[in-house]
Amino acid sequence: MATPTQAPTKVPQEPDPFYYDYDTVQTVGMTLATILFLLGILIIISKKVKCRKADSSPTCKSCKSELPSSGDHPRKA
Repeated sequence: MATPTQAPTKVPQEPDPFYYDYDTVQTVGMTLATILFLLGILIIISKKVKCRKADSSPTCKSCKSELPSSGDHPRKA
């Protein structure tokens, strides 16, 4: 039986750059997803509320449908 002449040397191991704490990644991901979801809902609601308030005015610049006012068009004789 052969015996090694030298003891194996321990190579200092570098930390793995691709190690992730998956609990933290999941928590941060869910937090960002919740914030972006609520921000999207807030933007959609704010556009509807702004347009609804402007319905009393002759034009609604934030909406696709603009109503022409009576002073903009030349009258035909």
